[in-house]
Amino acid sequence: MKKLLLACALVSAGFISPPAGPYFSGKIVYHNTFKTLAGDDLNARLGPMFGLDDPYYISDNNYKMYTENKQLVELYTGATNQFRFYMNGKEAAALDAATGTPGTVQPLAKTATIAGYPCQSLQIANETEGTTTVYYYTPKLRVNPERFAKHAMGDFYTYLKASNGGLPLRMEVTNTKQGFVMVSEATAVQAMPLTAADFTADAPAR
Repeated sequence: MKKLLLACALVSAGFISPPAGPYFSGKIVYHNTFKTLAGDDLNARLGPMFGLDDPYYISDNNYKMYTENKQLVELYTGATNQFRFYMNGKEAAALDAATGTPGTVQPLAKTATIAGYPCQSLQIANETEGTTTVYYYTPKLRVNPERFAKHAMGDFYTYLKASNGGLPLRMEVTNTKQGFVMVSEATAVQAMPLTAADFTADAPAR
């Protein structure tokens, strides 16, 4: 009888607990727009630096992003917890992603359908960095947030923990310190197998 009760409890727990996977591995293409806080267009100024249509790749505990010209912009390596930033395809900075002050998370009631996925939203305000970001994310595209547990920079782990690993398909970033607003919205999503070898500076975009 005890074994039967234990089995029933485990089965019931399986229905209550959310599934651990499958986790997303692949590419999301983001279209970016930039404006001043007053609403003036900054695409010509910031577009060449950050890209206007950026392919973003993520798998397990690694990610990278390119410009539409296939120049590397960001590279994060989970094994070392190191974030590298590139300008014009050349490395400009290598940072310890453990450095960062967590922002304040606020769930939002806003919803949207982006790239064909129904999305819910949340906001993270970070007074230290002078940023407020509204994220629209889908539970259908998830990574394991604990694989990024040491990634404090840019509120990355704070966000993933709050979204249960749901990847953002739209980000509305207001940066009062640097005086701009950036909106990044997914235009395409493509699942694909990726390995650690795909997340090096020499690995080509796919």
